[in-house]
Amino acid sequence: MSAKQLINHTGFMPHGPNVPHGVRIGDVIEYSAIRPAKPDTSTDPDVALQAEQAFENLRMLLEKEGLDFSDVIKVRVYVTKSEYIAAMNQVWYRHFPMDSNPAARIVIGAAFLPGPDTKLSLDVTARAR
Repeated sequence: MSAKQLINHTGFMPHGPNVPHGVRIGDVIEYSAIRPAKPDTSTDPDVALQAEQAFENLRMLLEKEGLDFSDVIKVRVYVTKSEYIAAMNQVWYRHFPMDSNPAARIVIGAAFLPGPDTKLSLDVTARAR
């Protein structure tokens, strides 16, 4: 079995102490808690802007590993209200158009998410190259 490698990056999307951005085992990376926090740790109150920032944070994580959205296998989307799904979908459709770049997805309701006024968060499985 391949050794587990922790993935930590500085300068954006801060995580709590001892919480990595992801874990790589072989050719699979599991990213966790991709929140809509900006580099200054603030979170926009608008859910559409939070979705944009969460996907931007995902893009930066993928790029740091030499990957892009085509390497994403599955996304688990957590929302604190079902009304937030429509705004998240608008961002999703740009990054995962069905005709060229599908990824599996599930949307999960969450009572709360870490961070100030966090309305959504992503967990992502990606293939590493």
